Amino acid sequence: MIAAAVRDDDALTCVAVPAPVIDAAQLVDAWRDGPVVSWSSRDLTIVGMGVARELRASGPTRWRDIAAQARALRVHGPARFLGGGAFAPGAADRAPWQGFGDAWFVLPRWTYVRDARGAQLIMALDGDPGERALIDAAFHGAGVAQDQPAIVELQRADGDEYRRQVADITAAIARGACEKIVTARTCTVALAGRVREAGVLAALDARHADCVRLLVRPPGAGTLVAATPERLVRRTGELVECDALAGTRSENADALMASGKDRREHALVVQAIRSALEDAGATVDAPAEPLVRTLRHVVHLHTPVRALLARPRHVLELVERLHPTPAVGGTPTAVAVDWIRAHEPVARGWYASPVGWFDGDGNGEFAVAIRSGVLAGNRAHLWAGGGIVAGSDPDYELAETELKLRAMLGALGVA
Repeated sequence: MIAAAVRDDDALTCVAVPAPVIDAAQLVDAWRDGPVVSWSSRDLTIVGMGVARELRASGPTRWRDIAAQARALRVHGPARFLGGGAFAPGAADRAPWQGFGDAWFVLPRWTYVRDARGAQLIMALDGDPGERALIDAAFHGAGVAQDQPAIVELQRADGDEYRRQVADITAAIARGACEKIVTARTCTVALAGRVREAGVLAALDARHADCVRLLVRPPGAGTLVAATPERLVRRTGELVECDALAGTRSENADALMASGKDRREHALVVQAIRSALEDAGATVDAPAEPLVRTLRHVVHLHTPVRALLARPRHVLELVERLHPTPAVGGTPTAVAVDWIRAHEPVARGWYASPVGWFDGDGNGEFAVAIRSGVLAGNRAHLWAGGGIVAGSDPDYELAETELKLRAMLGALGVA
């Protein structure tokens, strides 16, 4: 179902002017009220503040509907749309995800962009002059304090229940019902005061600069934050780049490469990405052997996938074809998604979902929102999952979720 775009009956002109080089967290700190989306990677920072145009869609056609809404708008100049969608339709209709929806994107009133060439501020010309004062304050302000209010409660999802889920999945695999299912567990942190979103983002920037750091605050909703190592897709003209990231160990890269279980899990992801891109008419190139991706708390098997499109395709079409990969869903996809919906006790919302940006030419980049959580008031609701295949051990899989939770817990000040 296509939702109407806000104010799509008049043209919008976007104008770029040079801007100082600052961190994304400084702008988020200044823009404490209203919608904001932030993307920070090694080569690109984008922070969108306020709403010039808003796009929403729901149901199984949400990605193509968002692309259609964006094409219908009359926008002149260097515009970027920022946002994302839920893990599956209907996954964000319960607490703590109200307000996120199946898919939400914004063409911001103000967009800060920093890359290797420098920084610029892209303005929608009918912006509120009062909003400019907030951005000016951010450009001339000090750094963002990373300290959070004191932690008053830390509640992890039941470990025994997670072990039972792993055992149930491996039994289903043994029956031939599926090959892999990714199941997630939650952790809730309560603080003595409101969570400082900019402080969380600044801490993720400092601790996980080798990941994509995300922050998404839709209207009237909580705030998604993530430091994800997994790029779903980047489209630049005819070139498409994807990350196959599956197979995890705490630190032993040699043991990871030698693990038959992890190699099987990884191969499922590579094959699914290859098939999705080939079905889109692309010529795909991927190394035969995976690499090892070393992060702060874990090491992963990683295969970089590159492809050339035979004809132009919007990046959201590629998102629709790729998501969810077996790295965050499972295989067969429909069986895995149905299992997740029926058995996980808390709705995933935008956990493990595509979040990113696209431009007027259909180029763009999306990451998978793992190592993530949603901040709401004085609480942080965190998620971590693991891919269950034949041979998965319940105790090991539980320990793996604890390793993955460290990224967000550390940013909140939990040792």
